[in-house]
Amino acid sequence: MKRVYKTTIEPEALKRYRLRFPEETWEHFRRRARHGYQEVKQQILKDQHGLCAYCEISIKLAEQEGEVDDFRVEHFFPKNATQEHGHNYHLDWRNLLGVCHGGSQPYVPDAQWRFSANKGDRSCDVPKGGKPISEIILNPLKIPGDVRIFRYVEHTGKIEVDDTSCPKYLRRKAKSTIRELNLNAPRLMRMRLAVIQKLEDEIAAELEQGAQLEDVLTLLAETCLVPDYEGRTLPFFSVTRWYLGEAAEKIISTSGDKL
Repeated sequence: MKRVYKTTIEPEALKRYRLRFPEETWEHFRRRARHGYQEVKQQILKDQHGLCAYCEISIKLAEQEGEVDDFRVEHFFPKNATQEHGHNYHLDWRNLLGVCHGGSQPYVPDAQWRFSANKGDRSCDVPKGGKPISEIILNPLKIPGDVRIFRYVEHTGKIEVDDTSCPKYLRRKAKSTIRELNLNAPRLMRMRLAVIQKLEDEIAAELEQGAQLEDVLTLLAETCLVPDYEGRTLPFFSVTRWYLGEAAEKIISTSGDKL
């Protein structure tokens, strides 16, 4: 999970619908304002640089007939809390995040890589469901972006809380986030390990050609962490950030983009 810098400007179609129907549900908005729903999805994709707000896999849209987007809109505070709290979480722009299907959808692109028939291998909003856990997990919209919260085990891809850099007041929630969202699902560990191994190989290849390590790390940080011309970032941002260390922190602190 990384910081999400959500635009403060609510998509116009959502705003109009919310003001006209303040007690309506998200499901009704999707059905009755389809263009508005697409507008919301596009803004979420842009704000999140194309990454799942929880696990950081790339959000992949359907490319062929029979496929479905590996993308859905998640409500951080569950919709079923609306009545209890007297606030309509259904249509609250600040409550909407973009997430993957958490390994539960067999018809997404690259399903052989993204889908798992094992229910214990599901992650993100799948285990979260409508459970009242919003107060015990990290909110991607509120975590600091200028410090590293997580670290990874190099030979397994396992995610852990980075006690050397994660603020103390966030450590309990960070551990709870890993557990509740099942961010150490074997499927995710496998994908993160592939990212680590690719970085290792690229660094080794450049060093064999005589490049200086500092230059290689800086170049990789720029390539992997800064959004491309379409505004998308490579998957597993936080893995790359951790692996590249200070080179990554320099790019994040000096970039004009909110990474």
